[in-house]
Amino acid sequence: MRLFIALRFGKEIEHALLSAQDELRSYGIKGSYTNCMNLHLTLAFIGEYDDPQKVLDVLGRVDFRKFSLRLSGTAGAFGDLWWAGLEKQPELPVLASKVRRALSENSIPFDRKPFRPHITLLRRAAVPYGSDFSIKSLKLSKAAMTADSISLMLSSRENGKLIYTELGTVYAAD
Repeated sequence: MRLFIALRFGKEIEHALLSAQDELRSYGIKGSYTNCMNLHLTLAFIGEYDDPQKVLDVLGRVDFRKFSLRLSGTAGAFGDLWWAGLEKQPELPVLASKVRRALSENSIPFDRKPFRPHITLLRRAAVPYGSDFSIKSLKLSKAAMTADSISLMLSSRENGKLIYTELGTVYAAD
């Protein structure tokens, strides 16, 4: 099972992200757009691991509080992967660190790359020939939500499409 731990979004942020994708499409930007059901913020990527219940048990012991999460209004790229940015929130990297520490202490493997919060809008982005469009010129709304839970997600492929399925959710202490 290919697993990861994520924050899932409320309707306001989801709507802002879908609007940004629509704007990219209006500029003729091609690529693999993230399906609205798959929009998320990864806290830790586990990869292949066959004991989701152990992961959920470990997540259930992670102490965290609700906090505000807001889109920064800007976008960027890691090569041909285009993303939406988030305002810096001290609680977000703390939560990611707590999740990763709990995984490590319980011998659950995960990708140890540094935490770089972003929301993938599009993979394999391709700007039409002759266009001067830059992802940095995309302006997103500063939509917000209260982050009050984390989810264990399963990543699978069905008919060539990437499908993310929530296997369980852990809620904030307050």
